[in-house]
Amino acid sequence: MVLHMKRAAGRGWRLAISLLCILLAIAAAATAYKMAKPDVSGPKPSLGLVTTLPLQWSEGGIEADLDKDARPHPVLVRLNSVYRVQPIDDVQTLKANRLSMLLLAQPRALRPAELVALDAWIRSGGRALVLADPALQWGSLYPFGDKRRPLFTSLLSPLFTHWGLELVLPMEADSVFIIRKLGTSNIRTKTPGEWLPSENTQDSAATACRISKGGLLADCRIGKGRAILVADADFLDTPYWEGRGVRMLSGTDEFDNIIWLKAVLAALGNGEAISGDFVES
Repeated sequence: MVLHMKRAAGRGWRLAISLLCILLAIAAAATAYKMAKPDVSGPKPSLGLVTTLPLQWSEGGIEADLDKDARPHPVLVRLNSVYRVQPIDDVQTLKANRLSMLLLAQPRALRPAELVALDAWIRSGGRALVLADPALQWGSLYPFGDKRRPLFTSLLSPLFTHWGLELVLPMEADSVFIIRKLGTSNIRTKTPGEWLPSENTQDSAATACRISKGGLLADCRIGKGRAILVADADFLDTPYWEGRGVRMLSGTDEFDNIIWLKAVLAALGNGEAISGDFVES
């Protein structure tokens, strides 16, 4: 009888030890999973946005959206999944808003004081992605000249000249869809422009910008900051990268336009090189 009790007690201890080991293993696995899982609970980085494109509101602004179920543009939805996008009305408020990243997508004409403030903000360490289209093909309900329509051509030439660059529309540009290869990404757009070294500038920034072989991109180190310039803004609009027509052309759900946009913003934020071959201009 005593022998049977000792055996039962031994089995009980072994069972308890086994259960304890299992619980410890589960706890260790849970801890490892928690450490490996990305932390999505932290605050999103802020991204300032200056644009005339109908990304936040439909054409016509807030008033045009009051009588219908307005939805932000798919590009803004994608950006909001990564950043806290903050529309900026006055570029002179960049420092006050404590922004370190800015997306200027075919922005309105900036006042001279705003151009000076933007240049100073970048030179002090700010980072900007500038989409400047010389001939925007974005579809619109409004005629040319209407203030509710996205700006047809970029009006930031004084700033580009100050940085040693000139934005031009190539003579061979045609209003047809084209596909450009940027690194491993296929970008579909229309009438992209080209960056050229400016011949009239005496600014030291002229040697700080690297132009891509195709002229579509320029990577500028301005003071302590950085500006990546893209001579196109049409590639943001949905007809260029999603829809049934895209599937018929490429066999995929969408082109890489927005994937590439987010990759460039990430590289800009992390101080990394962007994909694609760059040569000194």
